[in-house]
Amino acid sequence: TVVGSVSGDLVVEGCCVRGGKIGILGTNSSTTLASMCDIHSCTHAVSAQRQAYMSLSSCHAFASVCGVASTDVGSQIAVRDSDIDYCGQVGIMISSGAEGLVEGSSICNNGVGGVCVSGGSKIVVQRSRMCGNGKLGVCIVKGSSALLHYCDLRANGTPLCGVYISPSSLSNVSWEGLELDCPVYTPEDDEGLGFVYSGGDGVDEDDDDPTPAADLTPTDVQDGANGKANGKEEGLEE
Repeated sequence: TVVGSVSGDLVVEGCCVRGGKIGILGTNSSTTLASMCDIHSCTHAVSAQRQAYMSLSSCHAFASVCGVASTDVGSQIAVRDSDIDYCGQVGIMISSGAEGLVEGSSICNNGVGGVCVSGGSKIVVQRSRMCGNGKLGVCIVKGSSALLHYCDLRANGTPLCGVYISPSSLSNVSWEGLELDCPVYTPEDDEGLGFVYSGGDGVDEDDDDPTPAADLTPTDVQDGANGKANGKEEGLEE
């Protein structure tokens, strides 16, 4: 299923999309609203590119390389009351200046990470679960911003890594009411962290694998369930 018209709109409801490089693609400033859909067995289940807006509501994206991706400046993706699971790499990837919103959703049991934000991108995650992912729950790197509110981030990685923040992103991340079973982690530098997206051909992973969990360096960013990395009350706007 491809949306490619400029300022075009598509509503997809109650459909099953299976196979191919991208299950549902929004591009060229289009708007796509998907609800109660199953999208699976793709390279990328859902992708927003070239200033497109993509909204998922009560959807299930699974068994793909990447579940949901928003991959350039001006592209936005909203995931509400949906399940993103059993993807080979990451459940949700926001990169290269894109924006994302995740509410009331479950992003669990993915091969590498639940939610990964890179390259000056922004995300708001509220009342969601990122659990049982292979290496980390949420990864915020390379000058990205995040607001994390009342999320469950337990049982990710071995050793455990619920939230991973690079030094260049640390001042742009705030959180409240998180359920964690380990401290927030930061590496010593940003080198080796990032996600590169190659459009319809899938991910060109020059560094798709964020520093292996065995190499994570703990810091005393916080030792409880609540904290603010930037010491400010304000966060990202929805």
